[in-house]
Amino acid sequence: MTSTVEPLVAVVTTDLSAITRGRSVVESKLQKIAATGVGWLQANLSLTPFNSIVDPNPWGSSGDVRLVPDLNARFRTALTGSPTPFDMVAGNIVELDGSPWLGCTRTMLSDALAELKAATGLSVIAAFEHEFHIEGDFGPAHSMSLAALRRADPFAVNLMAALAEAGVAPEVVIAEFGTDQFEVTCEPADALAAADRAVAIREIAREVARCAGWRTSFAPKIAPDAVGNGVHIHFSFVDAAGKPATYDPAQPGGLPARPLRSAPASCAICPRSPP
Repeated sequence: MTSTVEPLVAVVTTDLSAITRGRSVVESKLQKIAATGVGWLQANLSLTPFNSIVDPNPWGSSGDVRLVPDLNARFRTALTGSPTPFDMVAGNIVELDGSPWLGCTRTMLSDALAELKAATGLSVIAAFEHEFHIEGDFGPAHSMSLAALRRADPFAVNLMAALAEAGVAPEVVIAEFGTDQFEVTCEPADALAAADRAVAIREIAREVARCAGWRTSFAPKIAPDAVGNGVHIHFSFVDAAGKPATYDPAQPGGLPARPLRSAPASCAICPRSPP
């Protein structure tokens, strides 16, 4: 007599420390929980990247919220090399009455995008470039060379196939400048979808590497003398018709007056690094 193992779907949230956490359900229950979500705790936001709890923890161990999956943000692939499919759905954390919870990072992004559109009429289109290191048994190779990518074969092939099947729309994978460092990029999407894709890229890259017996790190710095991992965010502002708001071929340099007026204020968040 044979039994069927039902795949799991992870309903996840990515917290302020960039750790993706969540709870998993059998796939047949996903539609049922889509309306009410799964149980979650406010105190989970107090977890640190070092597997400790901040002190003081403002919520203690009491209280309850819900983590509600957004079925439009589901990433599923059976191409990671794992015995079971990778299946992840981004969710929003809500109060028990269904109202947004103040600590939900995905809701924070949605609210910020809505405020931008209300104030300016503009939306954001974005794409991410993720750099990461793999702790594997690789030989030496020149930075950004074909040989540096091929020595990790079939990692790059498997990663791109898994990302494509999951709906991430990958574009390019390369061996980066650092030792055993790689980079993967994806196509532009609206800002919320782009952020969800960024999370999926990290988790799927970890999964493909794990299945090859390797460990992946997206940490900004894995060693004092190592090349750092960056994450580049490319973004454009578009109007209601989808027309770029920061390009005007009739103006000098193709720059319209509106973004130029905002340039001094942007220096508050976009200055170059200090020497």
